[in-house]
Amino acid sequence: MKNGCGRAVAGGALALVLLATGCIKNDIPYETVLGDITEMDIRGAESLALNSSDRTIDLVLADTVDLRRVFLNDFRITPDARIIDNVTGQELDTLDSYYLDLTQGGAEYAIPADKPYTFTVVTYQDYLWTLKASQNIVRTFALADGQQIGEAKFSATGYSVVAYVPESVPLTDIHIEELKLGPSNATMAWVQADGTVVENVDPATIRDFTLPQHFIVRFFDIEQLWTVSVEQSAQYITEFTVNPWARFAYLSAQGLTSAGDCAFQIRKAGAGDDAWQNVPDVTVEGVTFTAVAKGLEPATDYEVRGVIGDNYGDATAFTTEAEVEVPNLSFDNWTQKGKTWFPNADAANSYWATGNQGVTIYKDSNSIPVEGAGNTVDGTGKAARLETLGNILIVDIAAGNLFTGTYETKMSDPASSATMGRPYTGRPTHMTGWYKYTPAEVTTAGNKYSREKHPDAVGKMDYCTIYIRLEDWGGATERPADPKVIAYAGLEDDQVVSDYKQFDLKLEYYDLETKPTHVVIVASSSRYGEDFCGGPGSVLYVDQFALGFDYD
Repeated sequence: MKNGCGRAVAGGALALVLLATGCIKNDIPYETVLGDITEMDIRGAESLALNSSDRTIDLVLADTVDLRRVFLNDFRITPDARIIDNVTGQELDTLDSYYLDLTQGGAEYAIPADKPYTFTVVTYQDYLWTLKASQNIVRTFALADGQQIGEAKFSATGYSVVAYVPESVPLTDIHIEELKLGPSNATMAWVQADGTVVENVDPATIRDFTLPQHFIVRFFDIEQLWTVSVEQSAQYITEFTVNPWARFAYLSAQGLTSAGDCAFQIRKAGAGDDAWQNVPDVTVEGVTFTAVAKGLEPATDYEVRGVIGDNYGDATAFTTEAEVEVPNLSFDNWTQKGKTWFPNADAANSYWATGNQGVTIYKDSNSIPVEGAGNTVDGTGKAARLETLGNILIVDIAAGNLFTGTYETKMSDPASSATMGRPYTGRPTHMTGWYKYTPAEVTTAGNKYSREKHPDAVGKMDYCTIYIRLEDWGGATERPADPKVIAYAGLEDDQVVSDYKQFDLKLEYYDLETKPTHVVIVASSSRYGEDFCGGPGSVLYVDQFALGFDYD
């Protein structure tokens, strides 16, 4: 052996001396043991989800739970690990139960937004888990039909709420249908003008709102003094929102919908009064009315207003989004460096990437450009030919693929060589293109790097896959382990498609408000190629992809 001083030594006595003098050091690294929370039971949880990829606990509590005494009934963690409550500094025992103070001792009955509640699971390493808790207290202030303009405006921190009525409604004759200011287990008392407190009051009996009324809301040992106001307004529309995309915009307004027909009018910015045009297909639900303005031009300034009967809301200005394109969606631009082909104008993974750099260590590129009649859709330009290869050292098979992202060969962990995603902020509604495919029989379920994930696929025909996914990386420059998916569309096919076939993928949006930060577009000759599962000889051709931005 060698000691820490760099000399070969022999004999136990000398070794003991060197140990005593500190010359020998232990440079054997600790093994990596992930610290996971695998189970958690919290009393009063309406939902609880554990996410080991980003180490978060998503918790929604019933409104009857005291945030200062949240009962952690049971939990499970990685065997032989320890868990620390970082707020209290206490080490928790899986055999015991605990109360958590989610207010963290705050003066207000609220979950602090700037102080996350965290735990640390300790193995050979430390793993930080974040508790993302929320408690939805539904508060309502609703007046009789024909009185209220839009929804009441609450200030949960200022303990106040205001409702608006038309000028024709006297403040001395307000009809309350519902008033709920606290959790469902709260009681409410009315404070009269002379200071007299009326317990368990029926709000419907209070009619005069010439001046604001005051109520005491009590729950647990908490007492809140709420101010409830009613104000007259000449404007029948109190709320207006616009969510503009490239060629359409979602419109929503709140107001006195019972006062007449509800409508939206739109015009280009700077146009005259005669340029206003009605938006068709308005939907009215309660005090809210909505519509989608279609046929708009990208990156263009517009104005829109709500209308109820003869009452016109103020014009709201907005700008439609640009139609953000993805480079080389036609697959006409390719560059070769040695045996490696790149689907970009330069010999690098500058936007699109393939696994060619790994394949060409052993064989020729299996994701290549082709041209000419029969190879491309119309005989012009180039298309991509993607073939699954077998007999690849280390990984067994390599699917032909191209994707938006980067590729760096990692011999010790081939499955992590590809990183999906490129910066992108557009919101397309469709991806179209052309493909043809010849599948082969799947021969591998995967390998030791993918843990042979798809044993049921072996012996069956391979599938090709083409998909687009829009993601939100939350400000990160490197792709998170579990990015938020904004929208997705894809196809898989195990049939022989001898001649080019057109596809039209309509994106399903899971979030209509958040704009994506990155786009993942993938085409692969084997749908499980990333797990090294596929059929050698499967060949996929793709050509002339395009993005569409119209509403349908």
